[in-house]
Amino acid sequence: MNQILQEQLQKIFMEMARGAARNKIYARRAEQEGNKALAGLFLAISNSESAQAARFLVQLRGQTGSNESNTSMAFDHEIPATINLYEQTGQLASDVQEKAMHNACSQSAKVQRMHLSLKKKLDRQNTPDSTTSYHVCQFCGFIMAGKATENCPVCTAPASRFQEITA
Repeated sequence: MNQILQEQLQKIFMEMARGAARNKIYARRAEQEGNKALAGLFLAISNSESAQAARFLVQLRGQTGSNESNTSMAFDHEIPATINLYEQTGQLASDVQEKAMHNACSQSAKVQRMHLSLKKKLDRQNTPDSTTSYHVCQFCGFIMAGKATENCPVCTAPASRFQEITA
């Protein structure tokens, strides 16, 4: 792929991913303030931008590979790199006395390590045809397999902040 085109596609991907996250937060705020119509629009835009981001990511990286190559990419490369980035950023935040950012980075690194643990647990179960229910904290990203806890063990958000994902 042409280098300039690739750089532009990366910018589009980043903007759409950022926009999807931002509009999801806007939707939450609009709902908290009682404006369900605006919340619905922001949520729809968030979902649209998420779909657009996914579309361009596929173009940037090519089609997805086999489960084996996708698993290797995610669990051997991407998640460890993300943990490292969170740890470096957390250290920088600590150095400049930004306690909230340090805590956010520390919690996110912890959540990413838990992703690795969930994969190891899945490998031990070795039951690819079974379905598992996951509960994802919508504040910090913590994932609980099975039943959600009363409060998130990472950020203490209440159980109402968990979204159930069944695969």
